[in-house]
Amino acid sequence: MSKLSCSSISSSSTANVLCQCGVVVEMKISWTQSNPGRRFLCCKISKARGGCEYFRWCDDEMPAQSRRVIWSLLKRVKTYELKRNRSRKV
Repeated sequence: MSKLSCSSISSSSTANVLCQCGVVVEMKISWTQSNPGRRFLCCKISKARGGCEYFRWCDDEMPAQSRRVIWSLLKRVKTYELKRNRSRKV
């Protein structure tokens, strides 16, 4: 199973969408192996701080081949960045 990984993005289209807490939702991008590059809306308040756990996908699910290609490319980029960072430290 993949670790949870995502990044936040801003969008004026989410300005009117409220979660169950009454807070404007946040749009993020998933970078997990099962949903790479897939956008979703979620509550800005973390679960640990009592957020409502609102969640909704913005995009349709990608075909399996697309997910495999994206994940493979992400791994290559990460490997390259690690090698580059190691060479800079020497």
